[in-house]
This record gives sequence, structure tokens and C-alpha cells, in this order.
Amino acid sequence: MSKKEKRLLRLFKVPPPKDFTWAELISIMDAAHFSNDCVGGSHYTFEHESGYKFGISKTHPSGILKKYQIDDTKEALQSVGACPIGD
Repeated sequence: MSKKEKRLLRLFKVPPPKDFTWAELISIMDAAHFSNDCVGGSHYTFEHESGYKFGISKTHPSGILKKYQIDDTKEALQSVGACPIGD
């Protein structure tokens, strides 16, 4: 199993991880064919090649995602069919 697959499974773990980093998020989104654009300050827009978009703010100073950010990310990945088998 690749590192990216392990990160994806960790993201979808129940309960959600409390130490999921911004760098891990970027890696997962890149692997799922999302591009990202910083639209000002810490606000990022992720767009999938299918046209699906969602926005998220980078957490400061820790870079650790909050639960609602993990939930939004999981919803975006599920919407484009890029979630682990069984979810």
C-alpha cells in the first residue's frame, strides 16, 4: 500500500485523526486530481478536473486540520469518487 493510500485511509478513519496536517491534505488532493489556488491570505480553493470546487482555510500556526475541515475534505473526495473502498 502506498503512502498516499495510507494517508487517504487515515483521513477516513473513525474517529477522524486529530493530527492530520495541511501537507497531508495537499498530497491527498493532488493525488485525487484537485488543483489548488490560494485566493487570498490563508483561503484556498480546490477544484477537481470534473469541475467540483470547495474552499478551505489553512490553519495557523499549527497546520493541523480541524474536524470540520476533515469532514469537508471527505465530502469533496466522496463527491468525485476518490474515497477508500467501503465508504
